[in-house]
Amino acid sequence: MNMMKMIVKKHWLCVAAASLFLAGCGKEHPAPPTERNELVIRFFDSMKNHDAAAASEQGRKLQAMDSGNDYVAKLVTIQQSNLYVDRAQKALNAGDVTGAIAALEDGLKLYPLNHSLSQLRNRLRILKQAPGLIQAMRSAESSAAKSAALSAATTTLAGNMTPELTAYFDAYRAGIAAQAEQERNKAVSEPSVPAPKAPAVSEPAAPGKSPAAR
Repeated sequence: MNMMKMIVKKHWLCVAAASLFLAGCGKEHPAPPTERNELVIRFFDSMKNHDAAAASEQGRKLQAMDSGNDYVAKLVTIQQSNLYVDRAQKALNAGDVTGAIAALEDGLKLYPLNHSLSQLRNRLRILKQAPGLIQAMRSAESSAAKSAALSAATTTLAGNMTPELTAYFDAYRAGIAAQAEQERNKAVSEPSVPAPKAPAVSEPAAPGKSPAAR
C-alpha cells in the first residue's frame, strides 16, 4: 500500500509552479522577486523528489512571503501530510502497524484538521484488526460459527478490501456453503434417538412424619 500516491498530485506541479511565479507577493513586506522565485523552484523540486520535510519548510517560508495565497497554503498542507505519511509508510514496510498509526497521530497533533491524515489513520486502525478477524474465521468450526466470523470480517474490512482478501473471503464463503450442506445431510440421515426416561422418584415424606406413619 503506497499511501504517497493517495496524497501527492504530480500533475499539479507545472501548473502550480507557474501560478506561484505569477502570483503577487504579500502587500506589507514583499520578498525580492529573485529570492521568491528561487524558493518556488526549490519547493517544487522537493515535491518532485518526494522530500516532504524540505517541501514543508520551504512552503512555510513561501506562506510567510505571501500569506494571502490560498493555493500555496493548500500545497503546504499536502506536503505536511506527506511528511507524516512517509513516516507511516516506513513503519508499515517494517510490519509495524502500531508505529504507522502513531506517526499519523503525531501529524494530527500539529494539523488536527488534516483530513488526509485522519482518513489514513482510521484505515490503519481498521487494518490492525484484520489478523484477529482472520484468526476467528480459521478457528470457527460449525458453518454457523464460520458465517458469523465471515460477517464480522467483511463488515469491518469493507473499506479496505484487496483482490487477495476478496478472493479469500469468496473461497471461505463457498466452504461454508459446502459444510452447511454436509451438516444438513448428516442430520437427515442419522435416525433420531428418543431421550431416555428419567427414573421414577418416590414422593418425599411430609415434614414431621415417618414413612411408616403414611
